[in-house]
Amino acid sequence: MAEPSNIPDQVTRRIRPWIAGLLTILGLGVGLFYAGRTRAALYMAAISIALGAVLAIAGLAYLYLNGPTQLSFIDPNSFSTADMVSLAISVVLAIGVGVFVFRNPRVVNRAGPARLLGYFGIWLAPIIGAAAIALVLRMFLLQPFHIPSGAMKPTLQVGDYLVVDKTSFGYSKASLIYPFTRMAINGRVFANTPERGDVVVFKNRKDGNQDYVKRLIGMPGDTVQMLGGRLQINGAPVAKELVTAYAPEICGPSGNGDIYRETLDNGVSYIVQECFGDEGMLDNTAVYQVPDGHFFMLGDNRDQSQDSRVISQVGYVHFDSLVGKARLTAKASD
Repeated sequence: MAEPSNIPDQVTRRIRPWIAGLLTILGLGVGLFYAGRTRAALYMAAISIALGAVLAIAGLAYLYLNGPTQLSFIDPNSFSTADMVSLAISVVLAIGVGVFVFRNPRVVNRAGPARLLGYFGIWLAPIIGAAAIALVLRMFLLQPFHIPSGAMKPTLQVGDYLVVDKTSFGYSKASLIYPFTRMAINGRVFANTPERGDVVVFKNRKDGNQDYVKRLIGMPGDTVQMLGGRLQINGAPVAKELVTAYAPEICGPSGNGDIYRETLDNGVSYIVQECFGDEGMLDNTAVYQVPDGHFFMLGDNRDQSQDSRVISQVGYVHFDSLVGKARLTAKASD
């Protein structure tokens, strides 16, 4: 028979299994901390952080392996299902903690200021861990972007999402996230040269370091020109085939346009659209000579894209300004 405790009742409390279970739902590890199982609470908090990291990496790996093809973005019903699954797991863990506390009763000291800070720390640890994991993934692996304009139509539509692979070209300050993109450093580590035809995200230095997404057309040393709506690279016209003439509403609610397929000399093929035929403002240009260490970018929506053809607004894009290569585009749900 256990000896009675000599600690006065006013400084002790008996653990209630139902409270331990409820606190577990509110925050993994909090219920065990309430039950006086500090080490187990820390283990549970650490496990929840590790599980979040595994799920995040698995999700990003899925996006990466799907390549640059378009997928349907997760709809609200899918998010509701995920929430229900998460709640079910929390309830199961809460029941487990409640049963454990019931079968292993314990009397502990009442909570003081230090213990209240412990509650807060155990509850906050998984949140801080998840935020740190997300920050590392966004800075060094993959980062999602939202498409705000139609400059890359029909490849990318307004409202689509783009996942950018930050490992593709190595790392510069442009690969990081604000405010680290403002650091006074130059150069690129683990650099890999992009290929002609890649869809890339870059920081436009002439527009306050805003993120732009375009197709890389000109390599360092190339000459690029538009003649009668036909793209010329190093004096040779790029293969261009009409896909659909007068496609309805591709240039707005009442704007028809032509859709073409272009094929570069390295075999990269993609779809472009023209809203003003071969008479657009940028369909006939001077010859652009791409400087060393720079690239020439074009939007797939040739008549409605502010890109390297507009020297004063975009111009040639420095290698250090590249954020990464597009690995996946996902269409937002209607």
